[in-house]
Amino acid sequence: MKEITVLLTRYSDWMSSFVYRIAGQGYTHASLGLGEEVYYSFNYRGFCEETLEKHRRRGVEQSLSCVLAVSDEAYQAIQSRIETFQQRRAEYRYTRLGVVCCLLRIPFLWRQHYFCSQFVAEVLKQSAAFPLARHAQLYLPNQLCRELLSSGQLVRLQRNPV
Repeated sequence: MKEITVLLTRYSDWMSSFVYRIAGQGYTHASLGLGEEVYYSFNYRGFCEETLEKHRRRGVEQSLSCVLAVSDEAYQAIQSRIETFQQRRAEYRYTRLGVVCCLLRIPFLWRQHYFCSQFVAEVLKQSAAFPLARHAQLYLPNQLCRELLSSGQLVRLQRNPV
């Protein structure tokens, strides 16, 4: 068994404030870590690599680290999927339209376009690391958080690691 981390954060920028108010407060950004100090996600620039220090500099107001136990096979699948995103970084874009559709509960799939929690949910689901109940396009950070917290795979939580 290996461990992965889903890091949930709340920023103070306009998009985060919008999601915060519309989606019932809580967290507004999600990223995925493989145990090192680097997290992977999507932001307005596309696929990105993040660190805790980068989150601090960007003004994270609150955060939650959810460490999950996954099989070796699932870990390898996640690692492989992230490597694909890294190698083809220029092909991927962020989608605000996807966020709006998610808020309206419309599973909108736009090829090579992601928002943060959709990316995390899709990687978890496609790697068979975590059984999600809905389409990846229908997960905002708070919804992802609720499923992670009720999981038997949850190893530990850390509030405000950022």
